[in-house]
Amino acid sequence: MASFGKKLLSAFVEMEDKPQDGPLPDLQPGTAPAVPAAPRRATQDVATGAPVRKQVTGEAAQKYQEHFNRLFAEARLPGPGYLEFSRMTAAMQSIADEKARFCAAFAGLQVQGLDKEKLLSSAQDYLQLLASDAVSFHQTIDAALDEKVKSRKAAIEDGKARIQQLSREIMQLQQQLQQQEQEVAESEAKLDTSAAGYNAALLAEKDALMKNIEKINQHIL
Repeated sequence: MASFGKKLLSAFVEMEDKPQDGPLPDLQPGTAPAVPAAPRRATQDVATGAPVRKQVTGEAAQKYQEHFNRLFAEARLPGPGYLEFSRMTAAMQSIADEKARFCAAFAGLQVQGLDKEKLLSSAQDYLQLLASDAVSFHQTIDAALDEKVKSRKAAIEDGKARIQQLSREIMQLQQQLQQQEQEVAESEAKLDTSAAGYNAALLAEKDALMKNIEKINQHIL
């Protein structure tokens, strides 16, 4: 099931170990029914809430078409049915009138046992096939999101939260350092004042003592 999902996803997204597929059935672009969009992934109009169809062209459109071609071919639904009818109408593009083209393709397949009821029922079978394929595809997308996106987003959010926490810690540390620097400066100033006062008092006391010694020597014989 996992390998099927990876193969399914690789039809639209570049992945490692991309499988090599064989020749594709000759189903012209635009002949298959549109894939029903999964509501969770549909882009919605802001005003109306209605799904907005995204135009796909170029290489991406070719990848999608190849995937659906392969899907229809591998289903091996009994024919003749819608698939053969769509191929025949695509081959009759030279007939400009759409009604004439559809009628001519239907007439060509009637001889093989196709009737309108079988044509419409087989078209419904392909619609159901596309619906199942869409479910499988979006399940694969969800698994890939869990593996490659959601876990990394969670890691990014954890990193951002860690940065914020570290920023708060740095700010708190800076405030503590500023407070400590202020306390150190105040303590240093007080100590310098005390030292200066002591030295001044010491010199005065020493000077007085020296003078008294001198006077003692003078006055006392």
